[in-house]
Amino acid sequence: MSWKQVVLSDVCEVVAGQSPPSSTYNKDGFGYPFFQGKADFGAIHPSINTWCSKPKKIARPNDVLLSVRAPVGPTNICNVEAAIGRGLSAIRVSGDIIYTYLLHFLRSYAPILASKGSGSTFAAITQKDVKNIPIPLPPLEEQYRIVELLGRAQALIDKRKEQIALMDQLVQSLFYDMFGDPLTNPKGWPLKRLGDIGNIQTGNTPSRKEAENYGDHIEWLKTDNILSDSWYVEEAKEKLSVEGEKKARIVESGSILVCCIAGSPQSIGRAGMTNRRVAFNQQINSISPKKIMNSIFLLYHFRVGQKLVQQASTASMKGMVNKTAFSNILFCVPPIELQNTFAERVQQIETQKQAMTNSLKELQDNFNSLSQRAFKGELTQ
Repeated sequence: MSWKQVVLSDVCEVVAGQSPPSSTYNKDGFGYPFFQGKADFGAIHPSINTWCSKPKKIARPNDVLLSVRAPVGPTNICNVEAAIGRGLSAIRVSGDIIYTYLLHFLRSYAPILASKGSGSTFAAITQKDVKNIPIPLPPLEEQYRIVELLGRAQALIDKRKEQIALMDQLVQSLFYDMFGDPLTNPKGWPLKRLGDIGNIQTGNTPSRKEAENYGDHIEWLKTDNILSDSWYVEEAKEKLSVEGEKKARIVESGSILVCCIAGSPQSIGRAGMTNRRVAFNQQINSISPKKIMNSIFLLYHFRVGQKLVQQASTASMKGMVNKTAFSNILFCVPPIELQNTFAERVQQIETQKQAMTNSLKELQDNFNSLSQRAFKGELTQ
């Protein structure tokens, strides 16, 4: 490859964000849109949630916004004139580089940039780090070709993600069609307390003062292992020892784990199913269904009717549903034969979704490989 190698400051202006006094923020649309960091980012463009009446640093349309602290590396394209806080840098391209090429390159470079982050409280990089990012600089014609190539590959990924999301919506539609809205029970199904349709446990944490409780024997799940877009709970990083298992709360395969203490009320009620024997912490309530309930039906009753759990939560900033309140939540109990029919249809849909998920991973792997080759000059015509 004979492309010119530059550092970012050779071909771009770097505008370091600076946070104005919080008294100048508002939610009423007064002043400039205000982007503070990764939390404002979308797939390509940031979302406007806050405005600022007295900005200190301004990003322009088509500036590349780079998150420089907690986390380091994510990027977006600014599509409005906006104020930026100290969590962001706005990178303004010159005539030698196009902003979409820079965006793709920075996304491929993000893992390396993230590894440069340092700080005692959270990871951050300096403006010097940003300005010294090495960039391969092909002719503009080649930059446009790379952008077009990666754009087509990204479009395939976006399409597959849409299809997977539609599969999730299909299951929800099937639930509503067969059973109605669990919040209002329009079909008049019998209602029973959760405590009467399954065995309920609240998880716990074996003492950390006793090192022998932790090891490599059985997974110990936390609420972040319960994913809203995955049927089964995610594998836990932390595990207990044989001794720790004796002091833990354990469930078998086919149980439902429900997030009942969370940092935000919106996370309360998130549910996932176990497909193996696991332990879990005190932020989770489990329910192991009795014979009158199909596990898959019960899982989707939680997901479609998540508000039933949220309504049982305390009104505190950190939502909480204790075991008693959880046990008293009323769930619909249709005939088991109908629950089983629903479960069979869901399993068919889930099989198709899994195939699409595997395809998505292949597309993402191909995109990453294509991106790496493009910036090494290995796709030159």
